[in-house]
Amino acid sequence: MEDDDVILNVHIEAVPGHEESLADQLLALVAPTRKETGCLVYELHRDWQNPGKFMFYERFASQAALDEHLASPYFDSEAGVADPEPAHLEVHGGGCAGTHGWWIRGDGE
Repeated sequence: MEDDDVILNVHIEAVPGHEESLADQLLALVAPTRKETGCLVYELHRDWQNPGKFMFYERFASQAALDEHLASPYFDSEAGVADPEPAHLEVHGGGCAGTHGWWIRGDGE
């Protein structure tokens, strides 16, 4: 792992009754993201005991690579128009490898 790597652990929970819709929207991000030059790891996981809960493990080569990902048309269209918005979204990481931080948006916001 390089010092410039950016690692994120993203937890997402669907609004009840919309689990499959959110799963489809999140899965649509995987293939194009993995083709990005700066994407090192992009894994989507689902909690089979609670199918409304998802987790992305993401690793990008740099903050610039993550910024490019966030500005990509497929990410912006999927993330910005999740229908309905997730009930809960929690992002851990963000910064270069070795830094710790977190950001939470959710619970109906």
